[in-house]
Amino acid sequence: MIRLFFILCLSVSMAFADSGDTTTVQVHDNVDMTWYGHYKKWGEFPTEGSFRKVLMHFDMGCASTGCSGWDYDVHILLRNRTNKLDSNLVLAPSYSLDGSSPDTIQFSYSPTYVSAWDSISGDTVIANDTLVLVWYQDANDPFLATDTQYVYAANYYNMTYDSAGAVIDSVWVAADTTLYLSNTDTYNVYEIIEDFELGRAITPYGTYMNPANGSYGTNGYDENWKHRFTYDVTDFQHLLKDSVEIDAFYSGWSSGFSVTLNFEFIEGTPPRMPLSLSNVYKNGAAGYGYTNSANFESQQMPEVKVATSEYASSFKLQFVPSGHGQAGEFTPNVSYTAKVNGSVVGGETIWKDDCGFNAIWPQGGTWIFDRANWCPGEAVPIYNHEITPYVTAGDTALVDINFSSYNPNGDASYSCAVHFFQYKEPNFELDAEVIDIISPSLKDQYSRLNPICANPVIKIRNSGTQELTALTIEYGVKGGTMQTQQWTGNLKFMQEEEVTLGEMINDGNQNTFEVTVSNPNGTTDMHSDNDFMSSDFEDVPVYKNQFLVRLKTNNYGSQNSWKIENSQGEIVSSNGNFASNTLNTDTVILGNGCFTFTLEDTGGDGLDFWYWDNVGQPDGTGYINFMYYDTISIFKTFHKDFGSRIVHSFRVQNATSIDEQSLDKFEVYPTQTNGLVHIKSTANIEEKNLQLFDVKGQLLLQKQWFETETDIDLSNFTEGIYFIKFKTDNSLQSEKIIFNNY
Repeated sequence: MIRLFFILCLSVSMAFADSGDTTTVQVHDNVDMTWYGHYKKWGEFPTEGSFRKVLMHFDMGCASTGCSGWDYDVHILLRNRTNKLDSNLVLAPSYSLDGSSPDTIQFSYSPTYVSAWDSISGDTVIANDTLVLVWYQDANDPFLATDTQYVYAANYYNMTYDSAGAVIDSVWVAADTTLYLSNTDTYNVYEIIEDFELGRAITPYGTYMNPANGSYGTNGYDENWKHRFTYDVTDFQHLLKDSVEIDAFYSGWSSGFSVTLNFEFIEGTPPRMPLSLSNVYKNGAAGYGYTNSANFESQQMPEVKVATSEYASSFKLQFVPSGHGQAGEFTPNVSYTAKVNGSVVGGETIWKDDCGFNAIWPQGGTWIFDRANWCPGEAVPIYNHEITPYVTAGDTALVDINFSSYNPNGDASYSCAVHFFQYKEPNFELDAEVIDIISPSLKDQYSRLNPICANPVIKIRNSGTQELTALTIEYGVKGGTMQTQQWTGNLKFMQEEEVTLGEMINDGNQNTFEVTVSNPNGTTDMHSDNDFMSSDFEDVPVYKNQFLVRLKTNNYGSQNSWKIENSQGEIVSSNGNFASNTLNTDTVILGNGCFTFTLEDTGGDGLDFWYWDNVGQPDGTGYINFMYYDTISIFKTFHKDFGSRIVHSFRVQNATSIDEQSLDKFEVYPTQTNGLVHIKSTANIEEKNLQLFDVKGQLLLQKQWFETETDIDLSNFTEGIYFIKFKTDNSLQSEKIIFNNY
């Protein structure tokens, strides 16, 4: 049903398309979410058509007043009007006085006054404000106001004062009317609205994004910060028709964030068409309190009956839990088990163990701490369970969600959406689909894994009823060499898998990665519309082949290790088991190719995290960077508040050694010394220049010499690593020296 009244009020951007094209519908447009509440907007969606994919893009930003410094839930809800009415028995009052209906009210129809005294005016008489008395005396509509009167406060003592302001007497101001409340039984009729959760995200700690905070603008943020969350809502397309109300529910108790919602409808045939959808328990993403296991099983999520359609062919149970309250948020090892008709159909541990690898980093709060199925600044994971083998169409299905037992040591609750989907017959027997490109990609959620120069990662899905066991994958950069890789595995209907590909030859004419899947199980794909996907990407940096990895550890050096891998996944350089509070400098010499540097922190708190200092457990401060030792210059610095891991890809081209670049040769020995270093030169020119640097790049000594040989003495310096740089008119050479005063 099209609701014309609401259509007139729409704020919608919509582009209708021909078959196979994309229709975009915007509902919320940079709407401020400044306080706990529901931010509802109407959207005008396509009235007809079939869509192979429907995506919801949630762009989260800062409110106009800046971002909040706290993490809060944002639930995107589809408010489904059922066109069904319900009612509940309520009591209609016979009157209200200034908006309330006490059992007894006493007042005066005549104006009343109060006396007050001050040192200037003395005894002053002030008139009381009027009170609004509303009568409800319509037998057919007990909530209809039938009369309004203005009355005055009464039944109080009015004081009199002497010239000094002392109370010398009082006068009783009596009421002339007393009313007693009566109530009429009546029914409140309302339309039934079902809330279904389309997606849930947690806001980040927005301290660095809010101009009101002292740390605003640090760490690369400002109030213009935006982050996109994308959700596949194809299974809700039967409800996303005509005029639909979408609710962005913000649970924040401070200002604030903003929400922009765009729905992308890609025309075509989906794997299966949704027939109906129902909430198994409460509406939308409701809260479920957890006090103990017995109460939770009997009162919160007991076994319930769900009616199924005789016309349904397949079924899915979707569960989206996240833990809240001090105990619910931070209690690990709590899991759920989903049962249908007594059979276990799936289950997961309600815990996110990789918050330190958050795509939004760093944040102002405790973003690195793992939580019950969520991290600040991330989307809450969605669990889908295919339950067709356990359901008989047309019969009742018994659904039960069980949590593992634990005794919370404080407030514990779980926000849960529990959806029961029913579908028509699947549309394809054999259909392989590309559903995502993880890398190379510009998507916000994969920023920690990009850019790359080798080993693209894609996600495929079996969208046909026949098990998928083999597939041909063709990929490459647009306009360049396309490569082929064979995949084998075993995916059941609607199962997904991430696939890591091999070498990526970047010889295309633009930064667009393309991938196509074909030949599922060695035969023809029944649905080719979803076989192709592309993504724009950013090039990796190009470095010289010789440089230093410089790691200054904090108080927990043993938590850190690093490695450099080539495109075949072979480790070509690495180090670990570091001492605490030390500067470690390692020389890296690489050939041509693509490489990935990974720094791990097993503590998950990087090289510097503000929280430990605030709770009296300082972790010290470290840093990590790359330095060229021929020019003694730092060319890459990583953020020290990185959480659990840094992943950084780069390329080396035209690799040559420093010695090969020198026309004049310098011989330096010993390179590990207890003080004296001897230098010998074959340069024909008379003047030669020598400079001595420490590992921080600080110039310690500069010397000109004319002979064939010379010496420098490090005895007056502290033990450590030094660099000697030699320059003549036509050469440049650097050598690393390790000084141990033994």
